[in-house]
Amino acid sequence: MILRESLQGEGLVASQTIPGQIMDLLIVLAIFAFAYVVYRLIIAKLIDKIAKMSGIESGVASFWKYIVLAVIMLVAGALAAPFVGNFSSVVYFVIGLILGVVVLMLILGSKDVLVNALSGYALMVYKPFKRGDVVVVNGELGYVRDITAVYTEIVREDGVCYVPNSELMKKSFLVRPMDSLSRLSISLKVKSDVDIDIVEQLIKDVIKQCKEISTTPEPEVYVTDVNGQFSSFQIVIKTVNPRRALHVKSQLLKMIKQSFENAGIKLF
Repeated sequence: MILRESLQGEGLVASQTIPGQIMDLLIVLAIFAFAYVVYRLIIAKLIDKIAKMSGIESGVASFWKYIVLAVIMLVAGALAAPFVGNFSSVVYFVIGLILGVVVLMLILGSKDVLVNALSGYALMVYKPFKRGDVVVVNGELGYVRDITAVYTEIVREDGVCYVPNSELMKKSFLVRPMDSLSRLSISLKVKSDVDIDIVEQLIKDVIKQCKEISTTPEPEVYVTDVNGQFSSFQIVIKTVNPRRALHVKSQLLKMIKQSFENAGIKLF
């Protein structure tokens, strides 16, 4: 006992416990890694599924995923705490230094992300506009295709504009009525032996890929005629810019033709 105390006073016992401290450090890292894997593979997907079933905006879902991740990391820290008590002052210093650098990098690197995320959450809570609304920002007309945790996606005449949510919170904008959208009607035919449901689903999938088509109101696909030779379909969509209506129609027809060819379906 006296020998042990003398060794501790000389710091020799501490050097003999370094392998044990390394093992404890690996356990701590494993706990945090396991917690993150559980979050990514199970909890994040569960939140996405619940959000989709509830019709919640993707930005709101992303915001809550950040909150849940923070809670999980706190729980992981509480579970790892018992293994931290056996570390020497040197190990504490190294861990503190690493954590300090990581926190500093996160603060400096994600400051704008955090501000935009909070702004996006505010936009979806107070709803000055929503998906599908026609808005005028900085004198440019466009429609809101999506509101994410960091930016708002606005489709304009010159393309898709990704506006940081924090910028939208600072600027004034005009929400236009849905009547300002331009209506397009497209007809096409396929051979009668082709499955109608498959054709309808392919058309809807193609419409989702076209950025200049409004998602609100929802694009519509109708079966207008079925006979021994062909099946007729009518597609009703709305675009933001009337001047690009013919361009959108041309682009959509090309995409539908390509999708049909990939599926082995020929137009009549």
